[in-house]
Amino acid sequence: MKFWEEQGKIKVAAPAKINLFLEILGKRQDGYHEIETVMQEVSLFDYLYIENYDKGVAFSCSNPKLATGEENLVVKAVRLMQKESGTSKGVKIHLDKKIPIGAGLGGGSSDAVATLFGLNRLWQLGYDEKQLMSLAGKLGSDTPFFVIGNTAICKGRGEVVTPYPLNVKYNYIIIYPRFEVSTAMVYKNFKISLTRNLKDVSFFLQKLESGSPQELGPSLHNRLENVVFGLYPGLEKIKKTLTKFDFCGTLLSGSGSALYGLYKEEVDSKEIEYKIKMLNIGDVFMVTNDFQETAK
Repeated sequence: MKFWEEQGKIKVAAPAKINLFLEILGKRQDGYHEIETVMQEVSLFDYLYIENYDKGVAFSCSNPKLATGEENLVVKAVRLMQKESGTSKGVKIHLDKKIPIGAGLGGGSSDAVATLFGLNRLWQLGYDEKQLMSLAGKLGSDTPFFVIGNTAICKGRGEVVTPYPLNVKYNYIIIYPRFEVSTAMVYKNFKISLTRNLKDVSFFLQKLESGSPQELGPSLHNRLENVVFGLYPGLEKIKKTLTKFDFCGTLLSGSGSALYGLYKEEVDSKEIEYKIKMLNIGDVFMVTNDFQETAK
């Protein structure tokens, strides 16, 4: 998370994520699925503007499609911070929404963690990373990842996060098909097969370490992809369309609906971006995992 502070106001850049690897290991006793995934933050950001308020929570969003009531993760994060810290302070938050909703890019979770970080600073609570991780875990399965950020291996429901420091740059084009996918529906339709071959994350990590898009591309893996394509055939059609371009690999992120293509650094990315936009198959975003200076 990147912060700017001025005159009692805090601005936070909340990055999106993509799943480079996602395997379903089995079904848990609590009803959730046991997963193993490699997530990576990328340079597509929501921006939160946070300031003190007389009382209560005043929350607004640039995207009218996003509910701004108590069910929103940003508001839930505020309520959690108020409860845990014992404060009755109010806060005013505006969310400038750039990350598509229901896209498998973690926008809601990232916004929630940005709220935790922002309030920790604004209210000078002094929570450390471990405490913020614990709070994030109460808000969702992939929220703890955004406390750590960058690249990480996530297990359990997604809440067991192991940082995976990566000093190589990868470039992607994300395509959001302008509709949402129901994560609950995808997992409901996922069938565990005892005979299937589970992909080995350690083999994938070797390819990730290589720094070579050509090596990494064929190893990109998402066990949910076939289920999602069965429920939303239009997404499979988009992926087949993307194979016409010179990507090293293409993949659905999370449970969708966004797909992305990994491309070689030497290709003319602007030309690919233009051609995909001309197809009108969705909104197009050029992103990288090496983005420390790109948030502004």
